[in-house]
Amino acid sequence: MSWEHEFALPFINEGHFYVKAPGPLRAPIKDFSLRRDEGLELIIETRCPPDAKSTEPERPPGTVRLNVESAELENIGGMKAKLQGVIPYRFRTTDNYRTGESELTEEAQIHEISAVVQADGEARYTIDWLENLPARPFHWPGSIDTKTEILTTRKIGTGDDVITLFSKEIEQSGANLAVKIVVDGVDIYLCALERKDGSELKRPGCIVYVGTPDDLFRKKVRTAVSFALNVYLVELGSTLYDKDWNPTSLKARSAYSIDGKVLDLPILPPAPLGGRWQHQIDRVPFTRLVNTIFQNYEALDFGNLSWAYWHALCATPHIASVHFGAAIEMLQRQYAATKPDQFPQRIIADSPVWNSFCAQVDEAVSKLEIAEERKSALRKNIGGLNRVHQRDILDAILKDIGIELGADESQAWRRRHEAAHGIAMETGEELDVIRDIKLLKVMFHRMVLRILNGADNYLDYATPGFPIRKLADPVPSQRVN
Repeated sequence: MSWEHEFALPFINEGHFYVKAPGPLRAPIKDFSLRRDEGLELIIETRCPPDAKSTEPERPPGTVRLNVESAELENIGGMKAKLQGVIPYRFRTTDNYRTGESELTEEAQIHEISAVVQADGEARYTIDWLENLPARPFHWPGSIDTKTEILTTRKIGTGDDVITLFSKEIEQSGANLAVKIVVDGVDIYLCALERKDGSELKRPGCIVYVGTPDDLFRKKVRTAVSFALNVYLVELGSTLYDKDWNPTSLKARSAYSIDGKVLDLPILPPAPLGGRWQHQIDRVPFTRLVNTIFQNYEALDFGNLSWAYWHALCATPHIASVHFGAAIEMLQRQYAATKPDQFPQRIIADSPVWNSFCAQVDEAVSKLEIAEERKSALRKNIGGLNRVHQRDILDAILKDIGIELGADESQAWRRRHEAAHGIAMETGEELDVIRDIKLLKVMFHRMVLRILNGADNYLDYATPGFPIRKLADPVPSQRVN
């Protein structure tokens, strides 16, 4: 069924397609197959005569360029599929000793596959196919009920002397693995799917949209849902359907999962999504958080902010605090930009006053009895004197949004740059470093939730037991044993 799991690859592999325009691939191509590798990259494997050649020029290893190469497939019915971002990376020649013939096999990465299935079809629904949407440990509020009917007909006899036997088997199953939300007036269903035998996907899932929202809308939804659940949704592609759930077009993309690291992260939502269990999903708080991220996406540049956050979560402990510090600074910079008069970046805003000060400092520097290169170095540093210190900006923003930092959070913020400046962790400080990371992560959660008004409480992952606290309340100090 085209709506049960990712549709694109089986559709093309089983759709009698051939390579019409090879692009950078070696040709002529006798046969091909599409698959995803362990990293969920799209791979095309082609089989050619041993003397097959590519028309693309060879480029020296290490060449930096935009990959715009493409190839085109077509099937016996005239349906076309386009492969974009095609990068051949390996080939080998094998000999068939029985036939005496040789064959060249080439493998290439693909960024995206797209195809129109029904040129005259009117799309009514959209499904985004995902990896890393776990059924557990979440307690989902909505069910996915499946009913399968198998009708068997058997005819016995010849001519008019025939008897027909009928048999119908019905299988039914169901589980709570879904939730419905409404974002900007669009009905959306988030579904965790069952893993198929032999599939490279560990936690398949999908988002079903009633309608055909564009790529940017769906990206904003995926980003918001990822943060709300604390699960990085790995995008695989999408399929559009008509009113009868027949596919009209499809896309498949090579996935990005930070080298698979997002699949190993613990699932720790920033705020409670239900009132009874840690991983309960209740539609009201979940919808609130997703919508407020969606509505403030551009103002906070949440796409880049999310990018920094997930890479911080996947960073190794010796450098993770630097990544979280960068994410917090990005957040405060975006928030300050929404209120430029309230959070000035310069200590002296009046240009004549500052210019007069610079002239006096320059005169003082010129009178110093030091080498000219040292005077030049001092003059270069003058501009930095007028920048408001990062901590002062942070304190002003925290006061504005009504958040207080505890002593341990403040200490973690002060120590975040030590790794970036090459200050090695001393023996015995391992537990402090790990707790600093937790404190900075919770600090980021609190600031985002407060700025967005996405929740009233947060989960304190820096304290054993993960207590729920009000956003204004700091993480209490704790001795690390």
